[in-house]
Parts: sequence; structure tokens; C-alpha cells
Amino acid sequence: MAVLKLNLIGDGIDLTGAIKNTLEEKFSKLEKYLGDDERREVFADVIVKKEKYRASVEIVIYNVFDHTLRIKKETDDLYTAVDYVVDAAEKQLRRLKDKVQTQAKREAQKSKRQITLVEEEVTEKPVEIIEVEPELYKPISVEDAVIKLLGSNREFVVFCNVETGNAAVVYKRKDGNVGLIEMPSCK
Repeated sequence: MAVLKLNLIGDGIDLTGAIKNTLEEKFSKLEKYLGDDERREVFADVIVKKEKYRASVEIVIYNVFDHTLRIKKETDDLYTAVDYVVDAAEKQLRRLKDKVQTQAKREAQKSKRQITLVEEEVTEKPVEIIEVEPELYKPISVEDAVIKLLGSNREFVVFCNVETGNAAVVYKRKDGNVGLIEMPSCK
């Protein structure tokens, strides 16, 4: 855990041993929110002011996760102000520590997810035209052409319709049905 070094400053009040001990004891609770680096020291100024019937406590914590926190409370009682400032500092430090840890986790996950893109060499293959002879020499019915289409992995079948004597095409439609195109005479 990082160590919190306090600089106690009294303004209009003598900081007695009892007040110093109370301040050091209360603010030592904050060390658990300063990170896990034992060699790192975090400095804080604790300014205690006393005017007639009012007491105020202000803490400025420097260089905690690259931030500076400043909290001030003014009340009738010095010890109430100390408790308020400690609670508020604890809350802010907890939020800051959680934010830093969450951000570190996100960065770690982001670096794991980065994918190295490998460019593949794209070679364009020339388009080859393969002639297929339509089966026009033997006229068949539309039903037989559909059976031939569905029984193969072809997209269409060109045939001579036995009923009309015209060239026709049956093809597979995107909706799963079969389409029929009738053309002029095969002869």
C-alpha cells in the first residue's frame, strides 16, 4: 500500500498532541485507497482553522492516481469536521481507485482483443466461360424439368417444353419456389 504523508497546518489554533494523533489516526484509513505500490508516497496538506465559534478542516491530497483532491468542511465542532472530511475523502478515493482499476481492466481486455490483420494477396482469376449444351433435343414436360432441377445442384434447367414446343427455363427462386420462363419456339 502507498503511504500517506500528512503535513498538518494549524491556522488560528495550536495543534496539540491529541489533535495531531486524532488527525493522523483518522486520515490513516485513507491509505488503503491509494494503490498497492508500497514505494510510492502520497502527500497531503491538512489545514485546520479555528475562528471564534467555527472550526474548519481542509485536506488537499496531491498526486493520487495523477489527480489532486481537495475537501473542506466547516462546522461548530472540530472533530465533526474531521470526520466529515475523512468520510468524503474516503468516498472520493474509493471512486477514483475503482475508476482507475476498471480502466486498467478495459485496457487489458482491449489489448487482448486486438487482432493483427494479415493482408492476403488477392489475385484476380480470369472469368472462364463454360458452354453447356441445353437439352433441347429431347422435349420434356415442365414437371420432369422441375424434378431434374430439384434432383441436381444446378440453379436452372433449360429444356424444350413438350406441350408448347418452345424453349423454357425452370430456375430456383430465392423464396424457395421454382420459376418458369417460356421462350419462343425451339425450332
